[in-house]
Amino acid sequence: MTVLVEVWQSLGKLDDLAVGEMREVALPSGKLVLLIRSESGLRACCADCPHQATPLAEGMLDGNVLTCPLHFWQWNIETGEEMGVAEAPLEIFELRQENGKWLIRA
Repeated sequence: MTVLVEVWQSLGKLDDLAVGEMREVALPSGKLVLLIRSESGLRACCADCPHQATPLAEGMLDGNVLTCPLHFWQWNIETGEEMGVAEAPLEIFELRQENGKWLIRA
């Protein structure tokens, strides 16, 4: 029998992350995630493009659309759904706010 454990990790307050800003963060496990403050709120996704591991923090954000800087793959940062020429979805992580601090499930 496999037991799944829900693991939430603290990201801190993140009050200094402005709308349109992206920040790569290393979790205690060593996994890299990209935090994105869009007009619709705070989002978290895989830090590297699933195509060729290009750092997505170097990409462009237009509303809720994130574009990889290398081959211009695009995703909806709310759902991870691929758009345009992208051939793979983007991993999205669940976030929640508790006592003014942000937590990520990863």
